[in-house]
Amino acid sequence: MIIAPILIELRKILNNQISLFSGTEFNVDTTRGLNGTCYLLNRSRTTLFIKSPVFAIVEAKKENLNAGLGQCLAEMIAGQIFNQQQGNQISTIYRKIKV
Repeated sequence: MIIAPILIELRKILNNQISLFSGTEFNVDTTRGLNGTCYLLNRSRTTLFIKSPVFAIVEAKKENLNAGLGQCLAEMIAGQIFNQQQGNQISTIYRKIKV
């Protein structure tokens, strides 16, 4: 409940130059377990389709960072694969963990 209003405000600050996808199915490779629901941002004004490059946001689960690390890594890898499939070769992916 905290993340969505922050992302909406970010979109306003950036003059709607990004799109927000909240609770969106992001099924990149189900055979590798890279599927599920997440928060995504991308550099597009349209909110109809997820386009590359994507930026995934993962929240800590009940204040337990370790519980969210697997999901975080999976979303990072899925984002990288999605970007590559869309012809956007981003060689570095980042994670930010605040302790």
